[in-house]
This record gives sequence, C-alpha cells and structure tokens, in this order.
Amino acid sequence: MKIIAHRGASGYAPENTLSAFELAMKMGSKAFEFDVHLTKDKQLVVHHDYDLKRTAGSPAKISGLDYAELKKINVGNKFGFPVERIPLLEEVVDLISPKAEWINFEIKNDGGAYPGIEEALLGFIRSRPALSAKSLFSSFDYTTLKKLRVLDKHIALGYLGHNLRAVFLLPAIMRARAVKAVNFHIALRLASRLNVALLRKAGFKVCVYTVNEKAAALQIQKMGVSGIFSNYPDILSKEKK
Repeated sequence: MKIIAHRGASGYAPENTLSAFELAMKMGSKAFEFDVHLTKDKQLVVHHDYDLKRTAGSPAKISGLDYAELKKINVGNKFGFPVERIPLLEEVVDLISPKAEWINFEIKNDGGAYPGIEEALLGFIRSRPALSAKSLFSSFDYTTLKKLRVLDKHIALGYLGHNLRAVFLLPAIMRARAVKAVNFHIALRLASRLNVALLRKAGFKVCVYTVNEKAAALQIQKMGVSGIFSNYPDILSKEKK
C-alpha cells in the first residue's frame, strides 16, 4: 500500500509548498499528490484552493493573477515556516522527480475554471518523457477527465466524485469506465470492505483520502487498497498518528 504524501507533508509544513514536499522526501516519500491551477498568464502552479483566503488571508483568485503577482503572496506562516510561496509546477516536479515513483496531478478545473489547462499540463508532461510513466491525472471535474482522454488515449486517469455516496457507486463506476480510468479515489467515509471490494472487482486500483490516523491506515490496508493519501507521510511509523 502506497503512502501518498497529500499536498506534501502537509501535517508538518504549509501544504503544497516546496518545504512540504522537501520534508515528505526526507521522510522517505516516493508517492505524491498535489493540485494544479493555471494563473492569468498561463503558468501552471501548485495550490489547493481557487483563492488564497485560507492559505494567505487574501480574497485574490489564482485565475486573476499573473505569476509575478502570485509569488509575492505569503502562503506560509504555519508550523513555524514564516514565508512560503505558491510554487510553479515545474519547481515541484524538479524537486520530487529524482525520488518520486508515482505522482498524482489533481487538476482543479470545476466548471471549466481554467480553459486550456488540460493541454498545458499534458504539454508539460510530454516535455519530460521520463515523467509520463509515473504520472496519474485526476479531477473532480468530469469534463476535464473526458477532455484528457480525448487528448491522450494512453495516460493514466483517476476518478473522483463530488460528494460521492455509496448509493451512487455503480453509476460512478460506469462514468470511470467511460474515460478508461485505472484508479478510483474515495473519501475515507466510503472506505468500507464492501465498497473497496466492489471497486476492486470492477478493475480499479483504489486509493483512499485523507487518512491521518494510524489505526485507520492499518484497517484500510487490510482491505487491499493500492494507497492512502495522508498529510503524515510517516503515518505507519508514528506511534500515535
């Protein structure tokens, strides 16, 4: 079971920052997850929310800023890290690639917020041939998954569903199959033996988010999942986490 560093070691450092990814690597992480956005001047950057309210106390939206403006905003000031910037995707990949064996690029594009982000991201991946084999692309925006599949018949896709409930798993499986997804990512609340078995029987690799307690991680591991997303890359070695 992969322990996937969720936004880096975000339980110890400001999420989706270079410090968080560097710390995850120091903890031995080889699998990473992060969120990809597009700035006003079409730069691919790594951040979770569409705006900066939660991470920087600013109402500014990533889509409304050029990267030169965005990089001036401090998204640190947490866990004793006084200054952290929103990194370019290129910076994150350059940092983690030497040790990464699996990378989940989660594309933030609800409602088509970033026209052209699919082409931009695939162009970036294709510029680094060694990256393709260890990359998986996911998005809560189903239209984005469909477009990715049209653009590239061979990339690995992971299905995500907004507010997915167990009663809707079968329709979700059909949607995942329609885009030829290889992974199916479910919230911790859905990670029952029955649901995991159903998804595995349907042919998917199952990953569970976000697992931050060791007891839950060990329980889920017994279900045969492929991985868990955790803010604590050292979750299995921590005594109390």
